[in-house]
Amino acid sequence: QVRKTQLKKRLLEGLRWGRLYGGAAGVILLEGQGDMLAEPLDLDTVMPGTFKGMLILDRWSGIQPLSTELVTDLNDPDFGLPDRYTISTETISRGVEVHHSRLVRFTGRDLPYWEKQQEMYWGASEVEHVFDELRKRDNTSWNIASLIFNANLRVLKMKDLEQVFTTMDEQAVKDLYNILQAQNWLMSNTGTQILGASDDFQTFQYAFSGLDKVYENFMMDLAGAAEMPVTKLFGRSPAGMNATGESDMQ
Repeated sequence: QVRKTQLKKRLLEGLRWGRLYGGAAGVILLEGQGDMLAEPLDLDTVMPGTFKGMLILDRWSGIQPLSTELVTDLNDPDFGLPDRYTISTETISRGVEVHHSRLVRFTGRDLPYWEKQQEMYWGASEVEHVFDELRKRDNTSWNIASLIFNANLRVLKMKDLEQVFTTMDEQAVKDLYNILQAQNWLMSNTGTQILGASDDFQTFQYAFSGLDKVYENFMMDLAGAAEMPVTKLFGRSPAGMNATGESDMQ
């Protein structure tokens, strides 16, 4: 029955959407009770073989609380949460009312009471928790990549170059650009650089010492925000003496 209804797959899907969006829910599908979704679930009416799986919906594109009415029964596991929801999917008509007892909620990170009210009694997304650290790590990665492309700068010094641009006509400036392009072509193809008697050519290389430490620190910050070991989050081998990484995978 579990394999036929793909229950494990649906539960994992609900957990993923709940962590990603901060909230999701699974509608319990029972044969013969499609027109009873607005009524409380009576387990005595559930016959063997009538369970057909779960329909997973996320908070942004499928399910939302119907009103501000909350569950007031202290014995109900959903005490203090919305009593009814509305669902809309491609297979279910828009605005179908569902009682909370026919749902399995998947929420993200817990929020303070007032923030939970603002989020319609859902939780916070895991992405929101690590977004700032993820953005810093992403920007650092792009900046390091741009430094690599500019690691070797070639500088050509020409005598009175500023006067050339201010006094020469448009055709003369164009000829100068053609000369520079030809020099670049010679260097790229034959490694030859032609210079005038008063010209000078130099290269400047950037030193990357210390960048690896900076990058690793950003990775550590991201792993700390995600509450995951670096070895598991980035797939790195354990570092340090006698490090096996077994505790990271537990």
